[in-house]
Amino acid sequence: MTKQLKLGALIVAAIASANTLAASEPHTKHGYVVSRESQEIVRNNYEECWKTTYFDKETQGRVECGDAVAQAPAAPEYVDETVSLSAKTLFNFDKDNLRPQAIETLNSLAARLSDANVQAVRVEGHTDFMGSEQYNQALSERRANAVANYLVNQGVPAGKISAVGLGESQAQMTATCEAEVSKLGKKVSKAKKRAALIACIEPDRRVDVKIRSLVQNKFLPVPKPLVSVLLVTATGCLAKDQTSTVTLVGKMIFENPAILRGFFIITPGAV
Repeated sequence: MTKQLKLGALIVAAIASANTLAASEPHTKHGYVVSRESQEIVRNNYEECWKTTYFDKETQGRVECGDAVAQAPAAPEYVDETVSLSAKTLFNFDKDNLRPQAIETLNSLAARLSDANVQAVRVEGHTDFMGSEQYNQALSERRANAVANYLVNQGVPAGKISAVGLGESQAQMTATCEAEVSKLGKKVSKAKKRAALIACIEPDRRVDVKIRSLVQNKFLPVPKPLVSVLLVTATGCLAKDQTSTVTLVGKMIFENPAILRGFFIITPGAV
């Protein structure tokens, strides 16, 4: 019994060693003769890769040996995001200089935009419909530039940022708010109606920061190659187990030590 337990321990140790060897082998080079010293594919005097007898060009061919065509690199993937900042937070009404309350918001945004994956930033200034179109266009440009310049001063690369004013061209609350104010009736003064309208169309006074970022590809870990284990039993039958760990095989060995007569370990590519 002691000898059989020792044999079981030896098998477990051998399997663990084989798993370590298999995991370290350049298994992607199967089908080619590999140098033991350099672990590189052996070449003949004509710089041709030496192939083994079980070489399969379709599944094992390598680009550097001329047996496979190099795949074109995948096109980069981007994700677009818009951060909308209320002009009420950034500016006083009808002004283009940043309010002190805007600093914390813009500092946080600048930290995000300093990420290396951020490829481009477009700062868009918007106004409501009140005032002339020409005036609103100029105001939106000044506000966009004020935000962009601040972000650059906080360390965001200037080459990534562009600023543009869109004036009232994308005002969305005009019709809705005019209808709401009209419901106030004639008893409400013009001043109160104007104040109500200004408050209602506040969402149109904003700065949109459009961000384009590079999506980093996430690669799954390469699974360890499996090791085939053939156990010779007392009846002469072969019990085959294939596993990347020794847990299952070790359990089988130590629970039934009397059944073992020998074992073989076959690493990938050995047959």
